[in-house]
Amino acid sequence: MLSVDTACLLATLLALVYIWCRYTYGYWRRNKVPYMTPLPLIGNMEVLFTMRNSFYLYLSDIYKDARMSKAAAVGIYVLNRPALVLREPELIKTVLIKEFSKFSDRSAGCDPHDDALGSNNLFFINNPQWKDLRTKITPVFTTGKIKQMYPLMTDIGTELEAHLNSYAKTDDAFVTEVKEVCALFTTDMIATIAFGVKANSLVNPKGEFRTQGRKLLTFTFGRAIDFFVAFFFPKWVATLRIKVFTPEFSSFLRRTINHVMSSREESKATRNDLIDVLLSLKEEAVAKGEYNTKLQDMLTAQAAVFFSAGFETSSSTMTFALYELSKRPDLQERLRNEICEALLAEQGTISYETINNLPYLGMVVDEVLRLYPVLPFLDREHLPNDGEKQFDLKPYYDYTMPSGMSVYVPIFGIQRDPEYWPNPNTFDPERFSAENKKTHKPMTYFPFGNGPRNCIGSRIGLLQSKVGLVHILKNHYVATCEKTPAEIIFDPLSILLSHKTSIYLKFVNDKRYDRNSRQ
Repeated sequence: MLSVDTACLLATLLALVYIWCRYTYGYWRRNKVPYMTPLPLIGNMEVLFTMRNSFYLYLSDIYKDARMSKAAAVGIYVLNRPALVLREPELIKTVLIKEFSKFSDRSAGCDPHDDALGSNNLFFINNPQWKDLRTKITPVFTTGKIKQMYPLMTDIGTELEAHLNSYAKTDDAFVTEVKEVCALFTTDMIATIAFGVKANSLVNPKGEFRTQGRKLLTFTFGRAIDFFVAFFFPKWVATLRIKVFTPEFSSFLRRTINHVMSSREESKATRNDLIDVLLSLKEEAVAKGEYNTKLQDMLTAQAAVFFSAGFETSSSTMTFALYELSKRPDLQERLRNEICEALLAEQGTISYETINNLPYLGMVVDEVLRLYPVLPFLDREHLPNDGEKQFDLKPYYDYTMPSGMSVYVPIFGIQRDPEYWPNPNTFDPERFSAENKKTHKPMTYFPFGNGPRNCIGSRIGLLQSKVGLVHILKNHYVATCEKTPAEIIFDPLSILLSHKTSIYLKFVNDKRYDRNSRQ
């Protein structure tokens, strides 16, 4: 039986917890901003503790909540910390573009002391270092440089064709897990156009490049915790020793990049790729006497994010495209006809200009990215510069944001909103015809983000996906099979838009171009 003193102490503690919770979780009510009802101590993070859903789909659930249908922004609590989910397109435009200087940093972060590759790359790094680094990396992504990379891309496309042909030595059809095929292709693509390395993943799926990429983005419970802390509690990353890039992956990439840079310096060869840009930054630092281990890590960090983001985003886009096309043979037929006609017109090849201007291919990829944005939400931190006025939500709400507040933009929810996209869950490339694109409401389609901090590699990512689809569909059509999922189930552990179950499709040999070219 509890003593009187112990009972009084417990009662006092419970009363203090109650008062703390009532005050802490009354923040949005006091500021008269619509909010999702929180739970004591965990706020609105129940979904992450139960693992029944991913945070980005929860953001979309908030966006779709009927009670919030008229709200411009919705208050939530990340454990005990208030944050905002933005709904109104004009408000989103203001945050991402008009008032970018107040929201130039992501709310996510990495440990600068123990995760050099995570904290120094273009995705996570903060201003003013971000602006300087973005300016220096941008030359890799100019139209001229991408055009020079295109022949290297088509070479990998030819290797993809050979890989698919190897499956069907005795039959005209075969079933395979499509995401792995696409990931082998994009791994080889990124290795050659970014690092000038032949990864040979299509020939040897167990090679080091693909093995490391597979491990990096396999979201176990432990890795899910790492990304949760990095994205939502970056101040804890040093204490908890969280790393975005695993020690094994970091060691592999450092070894690879050091070897490639040394070889390039010795040969004096130029390929107009990421390594050339990193070498120019190194030469500039050496000339100033500023080259050191920290700068070396910064250079390697750009290669790390280029590799991990480059192969995953494009392979996912290709996978989702093939999945949707397998369920709509009529749309797939139209796309294959367009590809075949382009091949016939250019005697078996498709030029850089042509692939970027195939109308239906562009419509298909755009619609896939509407349904399946690989990074399904954006995060920003409100950090006004010295002398800048803090951001307020007028005319929507009479509320001024404190410095350090996180804001989230639910891309997945916005791009499936029936107000902007009739029958939003239906795959319909016609939404992106030249005429229909004119009717799109601004800031309701941005799969690569928007504003100055949008995805720097979006054009390369789109081109990779298109090259892969062309080289698959020119000689094959894809169909559903018994192992094809009836619908996509998303992985609740992943920070990216990733399917939980394997996606198997039947590939049927149909060398339409070869047949038509002989007629």
